Amino acid sequence: MARGNNNKREIQAEETRNRILRAAVKLFARQGYHKTTIADLAQAIQLTSGAVFHHFASKEQILDAVVEWLARGLRVYSDIVEAADRGSHELVLRTIRVMCDHFHRNPEATICLAALATELAGSNHPTEKRLKEVYELFVESFSRALANHPRVKNPRAAAIAFVGSVQGIAIQGLLREGEETIDELAGAFMTLMLEW
Repeated sequence: MARGNNNKREIQAEETRNRILRAAVKLFARQGYHKTTIADLAQAIQLTSGAVFHHFASKEQILDAVVEWLARGLRVYSDIVEAADRGSHELVLRTIRVMCDHFHRNPEATICLAALATELAGSNHPTEKRLKEVYELFVESFSRALANHPRVKNPRAAAIAFVGSVQGIAIQGLLREGEETIDELAGAFMTLMLEW
């Protein structure tokens, strides 16, 4: 019986940790890491600050967990690129479709890395380095896919620019909610990618 109770408590603890992470992603994306307080997180999921601290020792630990969670999501994009023979319009389209699917499920998660990167860039915060490492996974994959593209002179720069462009679409999708859908913005971007 005690073993069953321990499993139930572990499951509940994991669910609470996930609720805290989802709330942190939403708040970090919308108001920034530095402006988000533990009280904000607690209020967002109707817990006490003490309950949040029971699951995470500090706000910094929450930030680390958020970045790791978002890094797993970014690996999906790297997997798509790794499976491609080479860079192509179809590869770009597939990558953008995945971003749109992610956006429909959790728009804040789609832009949270960009928001954190913007806030922490140049700060020498320990997470700044980790954010670069997370992005580097995709940049390396996409650079390799673009290496044999006849029009791409600097595959690494093109890969970095692509990440910024796709995240920009997501940011504008959130900003212009009710004005233009993410799918319309992505479709308009894809028309720019066609040969003029």
